[in-house]
Amino acid sequence: MFMPKIHRFMGRFMVLPRDHVNAFVIELENSVVVVDATLATSDSVELRKKAESFGKPIEAVLVTHGHPDHYGGLVTFHDLPRFGSKGCLEFAHREDIIKSPTASYYLGDDWPKERLFPSEIIPDGFNIKLGNIDFTFRDLGPAESDSDGMWIFEADGITNVFVGDTIALKCHCFFRDGHYFQWLDAIDRLEREFDLTKTRFWFGHGDVPSSKEVIEWQKGYHKAFIESVKKIEDRTVPVPRAIQEQVIADMQKYLPTETTLFLLDYELDVTLKDLYSKVTV
Repeated sequence: MFMPKIHRFMGRFMVLPRDHVNAFVIELENSVVVVDATLATSDSVELRKKAESFGKPIEAVLVTHGHPDHYGGLVTFHDLPRFGSKGCLEFAHREDIIKSPTASYYLGDDWPKERLFPSEIIPDGFNIKLGNIDFTFRDLGPAESDSDGMWIFEADGITNVFVGDTIALKCHCFFRDGHYFQWLDAIDRLEREFDLTKTRFWFGHGDVPSSKEVIEWQKGYHKAFIESVKKIEDRTVPVPRAIQEQVIADMQKYLPTETTLFLLDYELDVTLKDLYSKVTV
């Protein structure tokens, strides 16, 4: 019996070189499924080539959430059904208005002039058979983005869960969308709902797959961030750059790397201003 094979594809990410954004090609017995679509057009073209290299038709693209590094490359899959939730679609449209100028600045012609979005809008609990495998979508609600989701399939006794950026491994994370505590709730839900001895999580940033390690790492990163905010005594607004750098230094103690550090630093002053009212000393 043919077992699905998951192939990782890595693309570039704004100010970083290649290999910082994960997308996935799932090879089934008689077809192929793609999960997320990368950011830059050149990467999504290569992603499609990889998907086509198995000599099987691509059935669909499954989208986890609406950040540009997950929907930007959908333009390369214009002729295929692109499944995503209503929340994902609405958030992607909002993101596109805000972040397209930035993406265009950094990527130039490698950012599509006209973007595509999920074409098939699906609800929580949606199930579809692709090839001979049942894929289920579960809505996680606000977490890393305004509307995170996960795609799940089981094969050979293993549950494979594609969670977008709800979890990451040893990469600095993006808090700007403001759902710090709901995000922690979503991580707790992953830990609660899945048998981590039989689950593989596939996510947008960091080495995949992982299970218990990535859950523990992400919870630790969140808690380190909140503890850093709690230590801030001078809660002046606008937030001075020195305070922002203090938080960055604290997070680099937890993760001593600059990999995706710009995600943490992105509008960090706005993030901290928002957290001041939510985190007491």
